[in-house]
Amino acid sequence: MQWKLGSLWKEYGVLAMAQLGIFAVCVVSLARFGRAWTPWAVVALLSLLLLNVGLVLVHRRYVALKESSRRLKLLAEMNVQVNREILLNEDIELIYRTILNYLFSVFNRASTGSVLILGNDGYLTFAASRGFTEEFVNNFHLKLEDCFLYQATGGRIEGTRLITKEDFQRIETVFKPGEWEYRSVISAPLFIGERLFGILNLDSPVSGTYNAQDVAIVEQFRTQIEIGLLARERYTTNIRRYQVDALTGLFTRRYFEDLFKVALDRAKRQQESFVLALFDVDNLKGTNDTLGHLAGDQMLLAIANALRASSRYSDIMGRLGGDEFIACYHQSEVTVMDKHLADIRTRLRTKPTWLGDKECTLSFSYGLATFPQDGTTQDALIAIADQRLYAMKSANTK
Repeated sequence: MQWKLGSLWKEYGVLAMAQLGIFAVCVVSLARFGRAWTPWAVVALLSLLLLNVGLVLVHRRYVALKESSRRLKLLAEMNVQVNREILLNEDIELIYRTILNYLFSVFNRASTGSVLILGNDGYLTFAASRGFTEEFVNNFHLKLEDCFLYQATGGRIEGTRLITKEDFQRIETVFKPGEWEYRSVISAPLFIGERLFGILNLDSPVSGTYNAQDVAIVEQFRTQIEIGLLARERYTTNIRRYQVDALTGLFTRRYFEDLFKVALDRAKRQQESFVLALFDVDNLKGTNDTLGHLAGDQMLLAIANALRASSRYSDIMGRLGGDEFIACYHQSEVTVMDKHLADIRTRLRTKPTWLGDKECTLSFSYGLATFPQDGTTQDALIAIADQRLYAMKSANTK
């Protein structure tokens, strides 16, 4: 139905005037012709009554179709916008706020709403909210077993659930009287794979606010959210695997090389200097052979942490592989960096570290190359740094 509201009311007005005319004719006819006209008047009045009932039904249908059309339009926008936010936005809180804002647009009778996130400690906290006070949100820390959805389902949380006034009369809650006055709540779990990630709630203090169709809409949207969140998690996991070495927490070789290309290009354009450093962990093979590879991993991690802790935010550091690390120190002088790294090496060598059940001394060798004095390409700089690293390593073994 494509009627405009103004045109519809005009048509209702014309019908009302026609009915008043018919009613007036019936009254005049009864007055003029008496009882002989009574059957016809009754028929006319019953017809008017049926016509009005039909008009009421048509109007209610029109309002329902208009509301359905509004919801479908908002749901289509919501699916596109929310999926876009999930996949492209790094601010996860903005994603949750977007989800909640759209749902409040669709279900404009909701009084409060929330996206609750389940922490590793088994408690739910607010990730986004509507209608709650800031104090309530900040102090909210609810055990999963105490939430409405868990209580209403007996812990069998699977899909979207309508929680009614009757449900609230039988479930137990940790909230004090007056803290909530809900009579109709749509509660939807959010899963990432098989893991319960959080819970989405739309609350109303009025019984019968929501129906089965509303639950079906939220359930469908919940599925879309879960698909988007799962895709986001897999994407970020893959990106993290590409960017970060799992053992040391340094950048991977591939990601370091990507960042280094950007740094090298910027240094050429802006005529900046930097120092490239190569590192080699001393005696890693011996540690692996005598104490085991777990101890060798502890050695790598300890040295990586020491180097990373002493670097600046603008510096980039990666693991080349095995026992070799690489770093780019922006706008640094080679003499300053040489002293700085020598100090780190000295501190490690003079402070024994426990590897497994044995106390050991950690050490590393390094070689430095300066851009642009020692080279203007990645390969040239690495070659010079590698020569100087080898020279230090050879001197240490003599």
